[in-house]
Amino acid sequence: MTRLRTALRRRVDGSSDAGLTLAELMVTLVLMGILGTMMLGATVMVSRTVTNAQASGDSLDIARIGMNRMARSIRAGIEIVRSGQANQPAIDSMGVNSLTIYSSLGPSPTKITYAIDANRNLTETVVAAGGTSPYWTFTGTAKTTIIAYKIPTTAPNLFTYLDANGTVLSTQSATDDATTGLVKQIQLNLQCDANPGKGVGPVTLTHTVVLPN
Repeated sequence: MTRLRTALRRRVDGSSDAGLTLAELMVTLVLMGILGTMMLGATVMVSRTVTNAQASGDSLDIARIGMNRMARSIRAGIEIVRSGQANQPAIDSMGVNSLTIYSSLGPSPTKITYAIDANRNLTETVVAAGGTSPYWTFTGTAKTTIIAYKIPTTAPNLFTYLDANGTVLSTQSATDDATTGLVKQIQLNLQCDANPGKGVGPVTLTHTVVLPN
């Protein structure tokens, strides 16, 4: 390299008619090629790392939003008083990928349904209470919001129902009061893959929520 620099300096200064030899030129080109390859490889690696981190972060953000919405509603679960008969349990209907629950998130309760639709979106459908306390009715217009999306078809069951001891119930799908009334805890398993084409893989959040007594 010293000889190469000397030759270049002499050529620029005009102090010598001697130029670069073919061997020196080839060595220079080879070194520049190696350096360029190394820089390109490092750039690609950094770009891939940043892209993967962003994809995982996007999936995590989506899952957190959906998880927080479901957990909040379940924690606020409330029985509905019925005239002349036993109270309606907080859970109206349950399934592995759908749940309808009565929740007290304001001055009057709401009937909320969580479900995965045909487009693999997690939706929240809310019906506000009508009537007068404590005999509420839920016959109003439903409002549906997407709270999470890009849930893989291979995702685990969204809901797992447990009794007061944390034991998984033998029946995981029901609409009758006798079965839904046994549910005291719900395990949430929300999996999202915001950028499936990146090959990073989905992010899964798991959380167990206890219904109020």
